[in-house]
Amino acid sequence: MGGVNRCDVLIVGGGLAGCSAAAELAERFPRLAVRVVDAGGGASTEVMGFSAPVEQEDSPERFFDDTLRNANGEGDPRLARVLADRALPELHRLEALGIAFDRTPDGAYDTLRAAGTSCPRVVHCGTSTGREVLRRLGVAPERRRVSALLLREGRVAGARFADGETVRCSAVLLAGGGFAGLWRFSSWNKLLRGDALLFARSAGAALDGLGLVQYEPTVTVYPEALCGFPVITTVLNAGARLLDREGNSLLAPGEPVPCKRELARRIAEALAAGRGWEHGGIRYDFSGVDEAEFARKYPGYYRKFCRFARSFRELFFEVKPGAHTTLGGIRIEPDGSTAVPGLFAAGECIGNLHGCDRLGGNAGLEVLVFGRIAGASAGRFAAAQPTGYPAGAATVETMDVTATPPELFPAIGAILDRSCGVLRSERALREGLRALAKLPVSPHGELARLTLEDALTRLLRQSGAGADAAETPE
Repeated sequence: MGGVNRCDVLIVGGGLAGCSAAAELAERFPRLAVRVVDAGGGASTEVMGFSAPVEQEDSPERFFDDTLRNANGEGDPRLARVLADRALPELHRLEALGIAFDRTPDGAYDTLRAAGTSCPRVVHCGTSTGREVLRRLGVAPERRRVSALLLREGRVAGARFADGETVRCSAVLLAGGGFAGLWRFSSWNKLLRGDALLFARSAGAALDGLGLVQYEPTVTVYPEALCGFPVITTVLNAGARLLDREGNSLLAPGEPVPCKRELARRIAEALAAGRGWEHGGIRYDFSGVDEAEFARKYPGYYRKFCRFARSFRELFFEVKPGAHTTLGGIRIEPDGSTAVPGLFAAGECIGNLHGCDRLGGNAGLEVLVFGRIAGASAGRFAAAQPTGYPAGAATVETMDVTATPPELFPAIGAILDRSCGVLRSERALREGLRALAKLPVSPHGELARLTLEDALTRLLRQSGAGADAAETPE
């Protein structure tokens, strides 16, 4: 296509974070020219619901405490505070758009209790909240892939698309998702490979906590037709069981369902001990779940699951942990800004909110809250630029993220699966670094290397070996 065009704000990512940012910009800065581009592959349409402290026993303070407890000392309390305080206003904003969240017969919100939470907190519109919010926001992203950002004098000046077009702008908002698609066994689309993180780092922004990855505990390995599908964990609070091949439950009788990090660890340890079923997973048994109640609460999932059994008395899956949410990413301030003037970020590509583990329901809330915050911040920045983009100095282009050869991705994914899973060891991480060093240099190979190095540093720190020992993979 080629050519040079102009806008005020470029949003890279057309999921809930990017579209929420675009909606905020349209509302607050209607005179600014905004473009939203998206290469596809996002997870927003799969968002079932999001956290909101609507129950009488709940509160923003309790929500904040739950979020920090799951972060296990790694999350930024400033971001967690913003998330907790803006949950109810975001819920009411969406209701004003016309979204009807599920209610019980007495009119209360029909909340779900997610893994790791101290009380029910997930509000939802059937099982398709993400789709409904996107429909109501009404943003139509261009299906384009950005290949590089443009900088002038250390500030954002624009971006280049894979088809050759250049766009000049005052601000870029990165909302392109995380990088769990780099793993071979993952719950997410393979297009989610970390382009946004590569843009940010190449531009001069800091990355944070790349080795912190949430592994969805219950990703299907059987039946084959559903392989890679993450089975929701909320039904473990409603009679579902996780059983090893001897029929033993991985949860003690009456035990509250632990956070996803702990669930993933138990499943991984059972599989490592040879207690898996014939297809390589732990059995997720639905025979104790009230089928009618499940159909009411999860109509979309119910239609999907009914294809695999005549009734819930016969329904089961084999599951194992899969790379799901990359908790590390671009370091932002509470206003969504980065260390690079004119560069903002929101959604799963950010890295200092969730820490060691993301609380169930917080993914759907995070993209809404910080999408709007980053959108407003990008709008204020762009509106204050008199010329639209910096003039004078030469334009510098960041790395081209399309430079990774497609044939390298399976090799990178296999290395991450082997060396950077739920159960980590120094030996496996060092072997992974050596294996990556043998591959041709590539942008996404570099991201994988940074991830393994961060994971190794954290492991050695926990063991008391010290961070210096992580610098040499040999």
